[in-house]
Amino acid sequence: MRREFVFTLFTFQIMTACTGPGDLKAQQWPDISKADWALTDDPANPGASAIILYRETDNDDGNSLIKNFYRIKVLKDDGKKYADIEIPFEKGNTRIETLSGRTLHPDGRVMDFDGTTYDKEVVKARGVSFLARTFTLPDVQTGSIIEYSYTVRWEKLDPAILSNPDVAYYFSKLNPGLAAQWTIQDELFAQRVHFSFKPYHNFGLSWTWSNLPANTKPTFENGEVDYDATNVPGFQAEDYIPPESFLKGRVEFFYIFKRAPNDAKDANWYWKQMGDGRAQTEEKFIGKDKAFSKEVNALVSESDSGQAKLRKIYARVQQIRNLSFEPEKTVKEEKRQNIRENNSASDVLKHGFGRGDEINDVFVGMARAAGFDAAMVYVVPRDKRFFNRNLLDWSQLSSNIAVVHIDGKDEFFDPATRFCPYGLLPWEEDNTRGIRLDKDGSTQIQVPASPSSNTVISRKANLEITDDGGAKGTFELSFTGQDALQRRLANRDIDDAGRRKSLEDEIKQWFPSGSTVTLNEVTGWDNGNQSLTVKFSLQTEGAMALGVTRLLYQAFPFPGEVKYFLQSARRTQPVYITYPFEQMDDMTLQLPKSMRVESVPDPKTTNTPFGSYTLTIENKGTLVHIQRHFTMQEGLVPPQYYSQLRGFLTTVRQADENQMVFKSTPPSNAGGGR
Repeated sequence: MRREFVFTLFTFQIMTACTGPGDLKAQQWPDISKADWALTDDPANPGASAIILYRETDNDDGNSLIKNFYRIKVLKDDGKKYADIEIPFEKGNTRIETLSGRTLHPDGRVMDFDGTTYDKEVVKARGVSFLARTFTLPDVQTGSIIEYSYTVRWEKLDPAILSNPDVAYYFSKLNPGLAAQWTIQDELFAQRVHFSFKPYHNFGLSWTWSNLPANTKPTFENGEVDYDATNVPGFQAEDYIPPESFLKGRVEFFYIFKRAPNDAKDANWYWKQMGDGRAQTEEKFIGKDKAFSKEVNALVSESDSGQAKLRKIYARVQQIRNLSFEPEKTVKEEKRQNIRENNSASDVLKHGFGRGDEINDVFVGMARAAGFDAAMVYVVPRDKRFFNRNLLDWSQLSSNIAVVHIDGKDEFFDPATRFCPYGLLPWEEDNTRGIRLDKDGSTQIQVPASPSSNTVISRKANLEITDDGGAKGTFELSFTGQDALQRRLANRDIDDAGRRKSLEDEIKQWFPSGSTVTLNEVTGWDNGNQSLTVKFSLQTEGAMALGVTRLLYQAFPFPGEVKYFLQSARRTQPVYITYPFEQMDDMTLQLPKSMRVESVPDPKTTNTPFGSYTLTIENKGTLVHIQRHFTMQEGLVPPQYYSQLRGFLTTVRQADENQMVFKSTPPSNAGGGR
């Protein structure tokens, strides 16, 4: 976040709850029914390890707090894990109060929580640190009921601010929108849930909801929103799903500080008004400082092409120290490191450091100084959520990128993301909705999807087949695009030995158990414009019995993760392929002198909307040359189309697993016998 005056309307999402009507003081718990004690299984999911008997969340913005209560029955031994509890909170902005808990046994024994808690860091990124208050409820057994309550509290807003007639200006311009979010579904089935929300009494409030249980919706009465539901199904998490917030039942609240024009037909008026206001703020920060022109003139020459100029500017901007990728600092640490406030994009250039959005502003300013039409774009990062036009909350657009018109088209860039190469966006920022902020105002845009050719895993191998059917030889593996970027970001804070270990562990999973993988060389870790390249040696164990004259060998011996990709026969949630990618393999197998190739599978080609696959195998007598090309397209695949997607992947796996036949040849007697 740029350092400017912002007074915060706290918007905290928490997936827990508070008990029956009224305030819950420590050790005052609602009664437990005989039916709850008699319950031995989850009626909606027989065999479940635990069930939520009751949960409640009470939001009260006027008193700056959220009260929570959870009651869970442990049905099986593995349900004991729900006694280990984590309560997330934002460091410095919130605090956890009135924390109580207990364990109840069927024989009437009650074990009270002793109050011992620990804080641990669970998320730390881009200047924000999220912690979790952790604790364990005592003596939990199968058949026990566990319950706990707590309050999340933040500093109250100054009454003078709340009564200020210009309060709408502050909230809409500096901290617009989202007041609260209820996540109705938990991972466990819930017998009963209750939520309530008391907004600031002098603010307009609205809300949207999705994926709620049938015939349920929030109600509004006497200035309070309430929601009740019974038999709420547990959320079934699966591999390769969209953001859970998109799938789970939820209600999202937002304060209304702007009124729709009388002729408004949809919510576009809000995004236009908010975008125009943000555009003015961005233009003021970027400015027209001569420092941009001076820097550009020192970088580029008149003979450079447009792309060459922009590449040089991009590389220069990526040299700026990015504070968003550094641990959070105290005021004393910032002072000691001479980290000062940036009041403009030219300040970022002068100081040599800035946060992510400030660095992208510098890129726009320098691109303009070089004569390009450039602007900032705020986008919805689709690893967090998908754009909801009817949720009038600007904070949906929580990432920013730059757009430059070059060679007759718009191209998108994010130099503020460490290791992100020229011409690539992190996958969560492409193929998403955004709002372009220009000198003349704002416009909604769709950021295009990147092609699969941007992200390629390439493997070249020269292997020798041993007499017992094993293999040994060398591989050269390279990652480009998203696959390289994600690995660089995931390993950016560990040393070289740790990064090598991470790659080695990943590669080992591609090969049979017992294989030996030895990394020989890794290059490109710190240069986003190069491929991340790994050279390694492989040796696999053989399994050919003595006396066997034929060896069956898989058409593509080492398919990697596609072998395990989406194998489940059934699917509840949509499949979310977050970015398109390609695998390109070129493998040579040299047979021992005692073997020759007897047969290889015919070539295979498959093209579908989900992806494509080709496999060709050349029989060269004592040598096999294998070429394979697998492409997966990005997309959100609804469950009803899962069987077609799985069918494509099954075809790929079957083609990979077809058999080559190698035949043993008898030893020659060229020298004769005695």
